[in-house]
Amino acid sequence: MSDPRIPHQNRAARWAEPGSQQGRQPYPEQLGSPAHPQSPYTEPQYPEHYAGASTGQHAAQHTPVAGQPRVPVDQAYPPARRQAPSKPLPEPPAGLAVGTIVAACCMLFVELAGLAILLVTGDRGGAAGIEIGLGLRVDPNGGTVTVLFGLAAYVAACCWLQASRTFAEAANPAARFAHGRGWTWFGWLVPIAFLWIPYQVVRDIRGAVVPDGQRRVALGLWWPFWLVSGVHVLTSIWVDAEIAARSVAAAALIIAFVYWVRIVRETTRAQEKLAGF
Repeated sequence: MSDPRIPHQNRAARWAEPGSQQGRQPYPEQLGSPAHPQSPYTEPQYPEHYAGASTGQHAAQHTPVAGQPRVPVDQAYPPARRQAPSKPLPEPPAGLAVGTIVAACCMLFVELAGLAILLVTGDRGGAAGIEIGLGLRVDPNGGTVTVLFGLAAYVAACCWLQASRTFAEAANPAARFAHGRGWTWFGWLVPIAFLWIPYQVVRDIRGAVVPDGQRRVALGLWWPFWLVSGVHVLTSIWVDAEIAARSVAAAALIIAFVYWVRIVRETTRAQEKLAGF
């Protein structure tokens, strides 16, 4: 006997009777549930889900749209384009830096020795020179000795500046240089131009590798003293004031030498730091 409180009881088809909608659940699951894994409302699985790093940002970016096909996991995030490895930096010219300091020290020694002999003898021609052993004597006041040591210091300094320029261009491609590479050598020899070009060469090379906050040496003090040290070249003209001129030149050369050593060391330390040494 049917219960009148239950509507359609008599007309309800039994689950197992022929003609019933067999296979259809009377209470279907909600779309997007495990019962409907292919539902367009199912949230696609991205690599973040497997890594446990799903965020609201990714969920907002990848909100599925009805009718949109699912994206395979391996194509959800294309691999990032790899950048070609940068060119390795050349080795810092630390050996040339040591040679530059040694050559400058020898030139300073020759200048001071010549001044000492001049002060003792009071006459350039009466200077007997310095005994170096094996019966050999060196006259620091001789033009040949001064030129040789000056040429050695010039070659050593230019070689170090040239190698430092190459390193600076590789370590800091955005660095700017006021002059070309040739002026590293010719800037010291060209008349009139030697008054400022070598200073700019050293300034640009150091500025390319040493940050602004780490510069401890003032180039504005090194260069004027170096120019004053060239007064001894005019001693052949100022015969009467030769001792005074060479004394001033020697004092200026000592100060310029101290600053030059500090510049070379500061630049070399910055180069080694950039190279990872």
